[in-house]
Amino acid sequence: MRNSLQRRLLYSYIMVVVLVLACVSAGISLLLREYFLASKEKELVDKGLEFGRLVESYNEGRIDQAQFVKLIDSVDAFLDARVWVIDASRRVVAISTPPASGMGRGMGLGQGGLGMGRGHMGQGGHGMGQGNVLARTLADRLEPVFGGQVLTRNFYHPIYGENMLIVGVPLFKADGTVNGAVVLNSPVRGVDEFLRRIYLYIGGLGLAALLLTFFLVRRLASGITRPLRDMQEAAATMARGDYAIRVKADDGDEVGELGRSLNALAQELGRFVAGTARMEKLRRDFVANISHELRTPLTVIRGYTEALLDGTVQEPQEAEKYHHVMRDETVRLEGLINELLDLSRLQAEGAVLAMEKIPLAAIADSVVSLLMPRAEQAGVALTLETDGETGVNGNGDRLTQLLLILLDNALKFTPPGGRVTASIVRAGDEVRLQVVDTGSGIAREDLPFIWERFYKGDKSHGRTGAGTGLGLAIAREIVARHGARAEVASELGRGSTFTVFFPAA
Repeated sequence: MRNSLQRRLLYSYIMVVVLVLACVSAGISLLLREYFLASKEKELVDKGLEFGRLVESYNEGRIDQAQFVKLIDSVDAFLDARVWVIDASRRVVAISTPPASGMGRGMGLGQGGLGMGRGHMGQGGHGMGQGNVLARTLADRLEPVFGGQVLTRNFYHPIYGENMLIVGVPLFKADGTVNGAVVLNSPVRGVDEFLRRIYLYIGGLGLAALLLTFFLVRRLASGITRPLRDMQEAAATMARGDYAIRVKADDGDEVGELGRSLNALAQELGRFVAGTARMEKLRRDFVANISHELRTPLTVIRGYTEALLDGTVQEPQEAEKYHHVMRDETVRLEGLINELLDLSRLQAEGAVLAMEKIPLAAIADSVVSLLMPRAEQAGVALTLETDGETGVNGNGDRLTQLLLILLDNALKFTPPGGRVTASIVRAGDEVRLQVVDTGSGIAREDLPFIWERFYKGDKSHGRTGAGTGLGLAIAREIVARHGARAEVASELGRGSTFTVFFPAA
């Protein structure tokens, strides 16, 4: 995980930052270059037009040659642009001298100046041959100027050996014809130098942004991959069968949600596995219990039958005793089979109980009356408490069976001198059936399993009045079929309380 997702996140963010910086740098440089060149171009056009009026003043004799040369060089220094004055025959008659170039004034014209006569552009003086060569070199590119257009171009200057912004302004005679041109050649290296500084600034900021991105993304990626690694380890632990593992899931983002989902999955799987193990244990216990419950009476019946058949028992009184035992075991076996069939019918899918409005208190009164002789014989006080309307939608036979199971169990485990109280009261939208005894109680570890088939708190599965272990399993199905819910509270040595809540009719 650390060598894949974290690196991919890091490389992706760095790539995005680099691309953004490159695009921003390109956009800024393009905009700035266009802005500066457009500003410089406008400035050169304006100054070229102004300088055209100075040339006109020189031709009319208002400016002498020395002043004109000084003006050309001043314009060069001010605009950082080489000034060419070209006559109508495409000959260069004056060229400015950059202050730092070390060249003579007028670019090879010597002290004789421009070689222009007053009132017109002269034929040039010493050094004009070189200027004419320069003019012929750019003749094709400067041709639109002699057509009366203002020319602006940006290209590599073959004479100065660098990129330059060229602005050509035509000079007109009084009749409107072109009398020559003023060409301003401004190097763009200043703009390039400025852009290079911007690139350096952007590069420095970009490096700082990359370093910051590296640390932030590494921290972010670590915050993502660390929980994912924990989840991977937790999943591997769960695969080995340990469902007690939990991951830290305090964040409120998707990773935290994933961690909480994994914890919930581990919890549910733990419950499922525990439930599966418990059900498997119950299945094994069921097979063992049913085998025990069936084998014991069958063994007794077989043994007594063989004793009667082979003549071991010959006394009539002894034979009668054997017959009574065999009958009791047969009745017990029949009861066990009937309870198993009854439980199966209740658990069968699609089985429907005939429901009607039943006065639960009346049924309870009948059951208590039925069990009262047994309670008196056992020395247990059995009482019934009812309050108000206790009608429920239910099946009378099954509700009678439920009450018999609960009260029979209470009497069975309550010692002489104890008390069993049945109460049926209306509580809001529910009718509460409660059976409270002061018997031996149920161990805390047994409470979750008392509703299972054949489960007995007495692990010896003794046959001395403990029952078959199917009663509460049948009671649970009856409760479920009536849309009710059951609760059990018990403490060893202090008795038990079974409570069933029915929807009121």
